[in-house]
Amino acid sequence: MHMSWRSEISPLLLTLAAAGVDAMVILGFNVLTAAQTGNTVLLAVAVARGDAETGSSAAVSVAAFVAGAVAGEVLCGWSPLSHRREPGILPALLIEILLLISLLMLWLPAEPTAGRSAVAVVAFAALAMGVQSAAVLRLQGPSTTYITGMLATFSTGYVRWIRAARHRRPRIRPAESDAKHPPDRLPWRNGLIWLVYLSGAIVCGILFLRSGVLALLVPIAAICAVIAIQVSAPAEKTDGGPGSHR
Repeated sequence: MHMSWRSEISPLLLTLAAAGVDAMVILGFNVLTAAQTGNTVLLAVAVARGDAETGSSAAVSVAAFVAGAVAGEVLCGWSPLSHRREPGILPALLIEILLLISLLMLWLPAEPTAGRSAVAVVAFAALAMGVQSAAVLRLQGPSTTYITGMLATFSTGYVRWIRAARHRRPRIRPAESDAKHPPDRLPWRNGLIWLVYLSGAIVCGILFLRSGVLALLVPIAAICAVIAIQVSAPAEKTDGGPGSHR
């Protein structure tokens, strides 16, 4: 199955959304909601310091993210686009949009938030990011929240690409060998994911500091764009077997 432009741009837009939400929540509450690796460290440090406020927010974020990922996988298993070969991520994306809009409505009138309102904001944001992560896994593309893995994959992939370029092995039966072992290419997607995450976090962070919660409109717009891409995807013919599952 060849890579379509939809499969290339959708992860970038989802990365932008994840970076924006993460930047806003960490500026507002000193916890993360998409990058749960860093959030787990924040939870551990908070426990070590006896910082109940940060620890409880981090714990809520981890729990809500897991709940969102479970819900996202359930939603991806049911899709109105079952006649297509595209993974059924549309229901999950629609729920993510509803969660982000609810987050905006909850956060906007309560600025600055504290206490139960703060916990609710963190929970809604982490739920949305968990749902998104499940959708990205269905796409089988690069992760939009596991940025450490993106950097590792880009770095190691770049080394492998250089080695392959220097030591090309002769190919016997190109068609068969290409099907099993596709040619090495520069892992630009993984590096681009990192750049988009960095840029999205910077832009949304600046907007949040200047305009407050309205900066959340950037992630919402990014998810809406992905939904539009999915809806506009042309129907593809199936093979007659379990073609929609790999």
